Amino acid sequence: MLNLSNRRLTQVAKKESWGETHKGIKFMLILYIGFKNLKMGRMRTLLTIGGVSLGIGIITFLLCIGFGVQKMIVTEVTKNNPLDVIDVNNGNLDNFISLNDESIEKIENLDGVKKVERRVNTGGKVMYGESQTDVVVYGANQEYIELARVSYRLTNGNFSNGENKVLISDRLANLLGFSDPMEAVGKTIKYNIALTKEVSSTVTEEKVSNDNETEIVGIVTGDEGVFIYIPFDVARDNFGIDLAQNGKVVVGDMAKFDTVKLQLEQLGFLTESINELIKDIDSFFTTVRAVLVIFGIIIMSISVMGMLNTLSISLLQRTKEIGILKALGTRRFDIFKMFIIESIIISFIGGAIGLLGGYGLSIAVNYLLMYLGKRAGVELFYFVYMPSYFVVAVVGFIFFLGVATGIMPAFRAAKIHALEALRYE
Repeated sequence: MLNLSNRRLTQVAKKESWGETHKGIKFMLILYIGFKNLKMGRMRTLLTIGGVSLGIGIITFLLCIGFGVQKMIVTEVTKNNPLDVIDVNNGNLDNFISLNDESIEKIENLDGVKKVERRVNTGGKVMYGESQTDVVVYGANQEYIELARVSYRLTNGNFSNGENKVLISDRLANLLGFSDPMEAVGKTIKYNIALTKEVSSTVTEEKVSNDNETEIVGIVTGDEGVFIYIPFDVARDNFGIDLAQNGKVVVGDMAKFDTVKLQLEQLGFLTESINELIKDIDSFFTTVRAVLVIFGIIIMSISVMGMLNTLSISLLQRTKEIGILKALGTRRFDIFKMFIIESIIISFIGGAIGLLGGYGLSIAVNYLLMYLGKRAGVELFYFVYMPSYFVVAVVGFIFFLGVATGIMPAFRAAKIHALEALRYE
């Protein structure tokens, strides 16, 4: 087929090296040859690309839903729970430690603490007209209520510290005979409050303060409990209540958050923070993602074998072509690059299709579930999320996959001698 003497072929073969001085083939030409060769084995190439896209697509689909559900849960959890707040309580060890003025001062003096608010709770009874019901009486100033993200509506005055006015739950308003809870606002009610040594340092035995009058200035919404809120200042000044069971510590410097939490525990308080829950959520989803990654590695292993098979067959079919290129002076490194680029092309096309397909499928499934949920009367939220670092990681993995898979066939092709290649049948 070729008008080359054996002597000439031998000379060409001897000159083969990785570092010839002549200029190599331009990158665009190598890219063109790569696409052309893949097109010649169209069906085999399509099946290989399909295998890669299927693997990347499944991983993308599962991780997009996983990332989305994690983000949705964290968003819902943190919606009513500030990240810079530590909840403290005495763990029902009321005789041992409580949030009195002395312990509040100690907490406020801790390095990193911005402010401290507290809440006391005790039993009581509320009367209005012929209606009366047992309730939980909370003593807390407005600052605590704001930190606790308690949802309430004010339409008649203000719930201010030191003023003898109260907030009541919407369920309590219904129990008192108001079909619309907001109708209770502005009404005067009477309440009894239980005074025990657990809530007051001046009480030695339990007693009840009866027939205390107050005005309702707002309704607490979204809570099924039966309770009233009175300002802590009123509870302290009018009833001698000075021992709170619960508090919220606002940390001004998040870098000192863990230190403040540890110091609070050393004072004898039990502590909780939304950050701990977020860490648990993150830990759970990290484990889930690790399982998915292992599952993805198994799938991608099948895709890698498909790519190796495609490139190996391509090498066998193009042995004589490689010999011709080498006889014409093509460098080994150019032959090496041809196969590497073909592998990267397969990987990137399959990866792009898989990434977009997996993300699109996750969105479609999300909207389908939202639609079905709406028909069933269940409110579902958008829970698909693809972080930017995941996209970068996938692109990096696709490139690595292409290079790693193409190295072995590329080395084999580069090492073929021109003379042996031209004699290959």
